[in-house]
Amino acid sequence: MPIEKKDLRRCLVQKFGFEQVPGTRHDAVALFVGGRKVATTRFSRGHDDINPAILSQIAKQIWVQLAYLQGMYDCHNSRQDYIELLRQSGRI
Repeated sequence: MPIEKKDLRRCLVQKFGFEQVPGTRHDAVALFVGGRKVATTRFSRGHDDINPAILSQIAKQIWVQLAYLQGMYDCHNSRQDYIELLRQSGRI
């Protein structure tokens, strides 16, 4: 099931604390923890829906499995859960 780009972007920004990265060709958002950039992903400006292949790439860019990203989108995973996952995996 495709996800709308604006909805996923809004979820990452509002719920997980990602910030807009200025000056890029695509709409990019990044997560900063302790002043350090931990994860970055980009959204094409041309498409409204994100197909499963692109969704999988986004999951890799923010260091999670596709199922975990789906849980982030569906509100099953919190920001704290995500930060803890990044700590456990050595990303933070």
